[in-house]
Amino acid sequence: MGREVVIVGSGIVGISLAHALAAKGLSVTVLDRDRGTPRGSTAFAPGFIGLYNDVALLTELARDTASLYDTIGDGFRRTGGLELATSDAGAAEVERRVETARSAGLRADLLPASGLPDTVTSYVDAGQVRVAGHFLDDASADVGVIGPALRAEALARGAKFLSGQEVVGCERQGSGIAVVTAAGDCFSADDVVLAGGVWGPDLTALTGLDLPLFPVAHPYVYDGPAAAWSTGPFVRWPEHHVYSRIHGDRLGIGTYDHHPVPVNQDGLAAGAGLEWSAEFDPAVEAAQGLLRPEARFTPERRINGVFAMTPDNLPFLGRHPSMEGVWIAQALWVTHAAGASRMLTEAMLDGLEIVQELDPARFAGTDAAMLKDSALRLYRDIYANDAT
Repeated sequence: MGREVVIVGSGIVGISLAHALAAKGLSVTVLDRDRGTPRGSTAFAPGFIGLYNDVALLTELARDTASLYDTIGDGFRRTGGLELATSDAGAAEVERRVETARSAGLRADLLPASGLPDTVTSYVDAGQVRVAGHFLDDASADVGVIGPALRAEALARGAKFLSGQEVVGCERQGSGIAVVTAAGDCFSADDVVLAGGVWGPDLTALTGLDLPLFPVAHPYVYDGPAAAWSTGPFVRWPEHHVYSRIHGDRLGIGTYDHHPVPVNQDGLAAGAGLEWSAEFDPAVEAAQGLLRPEARFTPERRINGVFAMTPDNLPFLGRHPSMEGVWIAQALWVTHAAGASRMLTEAMLDGLEIVQELDPARFAGTDAAMLKDSALRLYRDIYANDAT
């Protein structure tokens, strides 16, 4: 019998892992608690794929991820990305990021406000813009297309995806691991990967690991359909903590410029899409101040989506610190999912040592309240990791 791997979670991370592991000939079973429409963070991802990161490792993971998505065709477009500065300080930061992106081998240019493409000036107030960083290798993704495409390829390679499988136990059993579900089913495996997204803390707790992963709520809104929009580069205003893009015939905009709203595990019973909170309205209104007056809108669709923060804005990827055969793949977004899956596959099969920066146990012994404070303080500076 071949090597058996169970993956817990079928968001973009679980699907990417199944795709990578099945390609190596492993027997892969993916368990997900949901039936029907997915309810995890992946379902609400707006699909901004920014490759450059001041953390070189994350740039590497993003480049690897985008290279795989390139093979899919529909659902992934190298539209490029723009970072807009509206002040002298913001312009200096954009210029720095363009230069360091070039040093990392990425294509990046500086543009004056007059050089913005028509697809962007159709909704962005260019009069506020001092300078723009144009990151030509960035992309826009439709996760609702990418995920199913990767899943279909994994299925064709023999992977199995089982829904309605809420995992309630994970423990050593002989030389392997036993994964138990609420329905009483038991899955035996040589390796288990915990990739439960925002439910990560509950999953890792089953193995005795207290993972400092902190779900937070985040607003993103869409206008109604309009024929005026054309797809072009996505847009970020880093100094304002705002980002926007065209989604087919709709304009979407999101903001981090508000107090972080932590969500406990009990608050996720219905999934990572929560009821809209009016406390986000002022931040959304302020964000729209960066748009042309005629492009500002009353949202037709409001998303209160949850994603997970860590104390250093870096993922957890690698071996479980105390349970042999268990692996962790948490706090990974669409931008890094496939690259991280490749890295974890190499660690599982070839003994690759994953860097200490991503070690799931790197915060061991640190006060829990301090870790939560650190994670929440980083919320508004999420652009440091270009992870949306």
